[in-house]
Amino acid sequence: MKLRIALATAAAAIAAASGAHAATANATATASIVAPGTLASTRDLDFGTVAKPTTGTTTVTVASAATATATPSVSGGNGFVPTAGLARAATFRLTGPASTGYTIATNTLSFPTAGANLTAIGSESPVAASGTLLTLPASGFDDIYVGGHFDISPSTTPATYSGTLTLTINFP
Repeated sequence: MKLRIALATAAAAIAAASGAHAATANATATASIVAPGTLASTRDLDFGTVAKPTTGTTTVTVASAATATATPSVSGGNGFVPTAGLARAATFRLTGPASTGYTIATNTLSFPTAGANLTAIGSESPVAASGTLLTLPASGFDDIYVGGHFDISPSTTPATYSGTLTLTINFP
C-alpha cells in the first residue's frame, strides 16, 4: 500500500513538473454599426459678419456650396459685408446603401430669438457633392450642402444671432 501511494505521488510530481503550459490573453473587439440611412452634421452654416443697412431692407444669402469659405451675397438696401470670406454653407454627411434613393422631408432654418430683427428667414435648396441629389452614389455616402438667407433692416439690433438649420432625409 505504501508503494502504491509513493508511486502515485511520484507520478503526480513528474506530471506537474513536465506538464504542458497554457497562456491566455484577451484583445478588444469593436464594431461600428450604422443605421441603413444616417445623416450627420459635419459643418455649421455661418453667415459671417454683415453690416446692417441704414436705408432699405437687405437680403443676406449664403449659397448651398462646398466652398470652405465664402462671402454672403447681399441685395437691396445698403447693407454690406465688411470682411469677405467668413461665411460657409452647412455640410451634412449622408450614409446609406449604395445607389439608394431618398427624399428630403425637412429643410428649414430658424432663428427663434431674433424676433423682428431677422425676417424672411429660410434655407436654400440643398446641393449634393456628387452632383446628384436624391440618390446616393455607388460609394454609399455623400455630402449635402445647405445655405440660407434672411432680411435685415435699419431697425435690426446689432447682435450675434444663433439658430438651427434642420435637414431631414427619408429613405424608402
